[in-house]
Amino acid sequence: MDDVSPLPDVEIGEIIGMLEYLNDEGGRTDIYEIADDLNLEIDDLVPIIKAAEMLGFVKVEKGDLILLDLGKELINGDENRRKIIFKESLKKLPAFKKLINILLENPEHSIDKSDLLELLSQEMPNDEAKVTLKGLINFGRYAELIGYNPEDKEVYLDKLTEEEDNG
Repeated sequence: MDDVSPLPDVEIGEIIGMLEYLNDEGGRTDIYEIADDLNLEIDDLVPIIKAAEMLGFVKVEKGDLILLDLGKELINGDENRRKIIFKESLKKLPAFKKLINILLENPEHSIDKSDLLELLSQEMPNDEAKVTLKGLINFGRYAELIGYNPEDKEVYLDKLTEEEDNG
């Protein structure tokens, strides 16, 4: 299995906002200009860029951030299209592949949040595991890939068939 990389601590709205800004700037802008224009410290912008890059929406080249076709498709899509694009991109990330496999192997297609954190902690430092768990839940819920029941503290598979996962 692929090594599970930690997910950056960012919100979906931050990623979409940066992509929209980048699109308005013609699809390519110096990273430091983005930070200035969006009133962000570069340290706050880097995780947003990293997340967008992991998802295949942008690439960094010679200090510039470049909007890729998938990123353009995302921001030009309606909310349902955006969720589909996010879902397909998330399913390619090692952390989501591992989570989906764990959920598919469980007869109830669910896992306790604390058990999932423990599994992630075997792959990365505990603080990164906590951030990654938060990202898995937030990104996964947005994309309707997984669900989370806060009362039971349980992560579960949402609207995913095995055929869809293998496709």
